[in-house]
Amino acid sequence: MKTTSKLFLFVTVISVGIVSCKKDNITKAPVSPVYPIPVTNDAAMKAFFSSYNIAPQNYNVNASTGGSFTSSQGTTVTIPANIFLTQANVPVTGDVTIQFIDVYKKSDIFLASMLTQSSNGAPLKSGGEFFIKAIQNNEALILAPGKKIDVQQPASLTSGITTASAPQAFTWKDSLIYPTNCTICPDYIINDPLWSLINVDNVQTTTQNYIFSLNQFNSPVDAGSWCISGDAVFFNSYPKTTLNIIAQDSVSTYSTQVFLVFKNQTSVVQVGPTGYENYQYSYAPQDLQCTIVALGFKNGNIYSSFTPITIGRTQTVSFTLSQTTTSAFVAQLKTLD
Repeated sequence: MKTTSKLFLFVTVISVGIVSCKKDNITKAPVSPVYPIPVTNDAAMKAFFSSYNIAPQNYNVNASTGGSFTSSQGTTVTIPANIFLTQANVPVTGDVTIQFIDVYKKSDIFLASMLTQSSNGAPLKSGGEFFIKAIQNNEALILAPGKKIDVQQPASLTSGITTASAPQAFTWKDSLIYPTNCTICPDYIINDPLWSLINVDNVQTTTQNYIFSLNQFNSPVDAGSWCISGDAVFFNSYPKTTLNIIAQDSVSTYSTQVFLVFKNQTSVVQVGPTGYENYQYSYAPQDLQCTIVALGFKNGNIYSSFTPITIGRTQTVSFTLSQTTTSAFVAQLKTLD
């Protein structure tokens, strides 16, 4: 079965605010965030992406008074008083644990499989991604109506403020779909990243920051909430074209996955297979520079290819995989940040 995958980072703590917020030890199951799982029958590929599923950092906030904390990357999370309810709609008092991860770099987006694609597959320009979950007594909490959590994201970490357009609030919705243009590969499954636009939340733009106002957690709340300040309009200023990518190696042998990492823009997308060794992306922004990153595994060994291009009209590009090491692949990926 052919595959695709998707694509996130850790956070440390600075105690701030009018109430005490402190970092606890990282708590794993049963309260760890849900990451996308690559749809692949290659154990090495699955293990590679699973190894970059970063556990969140924990912060304590008093539910009755609220508070704030700032991550090591500079994300500031402000939580108002009396915002939390149990899932039975009972007001919460006492300490609440906030799990939080923020992701800005393209390499982190890639490695954590939290790609910047909207629900139709078109690219998003990221203003910052984050995971958040509130827990008390090992129970996930919900937010009281009319109250919101503000997440302030430094735009300097994601290509700066875009003046011609502005990010909107997207939330993660995972889904399995079949390619519509593949008549010869009914066994292909694409596990597409689905950032869905949500009307209950919004993103404001200041001189130096994006402020994501979170009015409700994603459902189911036990899974936590992945959110992104995503600009879907930015790429509309470029003509849309079709990019065809051809693998020179057997895709079934290497379980090959193909991605586009854009230059000078915080955006990483995945290119789906269309049959045999062919991949196609129908939302390619013409004239933009990017690097085609191909990743495969054979007999437990990692293979990759990095091909920088300027996207041309109805362009076709070929790539050949070369054996590498995990550390060398990650190092080369980080050069694209």
